[in-house]
Amino acid sequence: MAANVSGYTRNMGIAMMMEHPIPGAGGRHRQTISYGQSPDLSLLPRRVMAREVQDLRLLYQRESIYTETIRRGLRSLVQLNKSAWAGIFEK
Repeated sequence: MAANVSGYTRNMGIAMMMEHPIPGAGGRHRQTISYGQSPDLSLLPRRVMAREVQDLRLLYQRESIYTETIRRGLRSLVQLNKSAWAGIFEK
């Protein structure tokens, strides 16, 4: 997002904590599409957020733990980002 938002730094981002299953082998974050990847700066922030929220939804669905709580958390993540970065995630 730094490429598209003047003044943005990584520590300003809004994230969702993902629990680490016990016993685990690195946690669910390592299963996400963005883990360990350099960001694609050609994509708009709205597209990146949509892709990553969809990735999380599918990850939780694969593990059969996609609940209303997870769904609300993802919605909240989107709304918090839209509120914090007004105009950046508009169509």
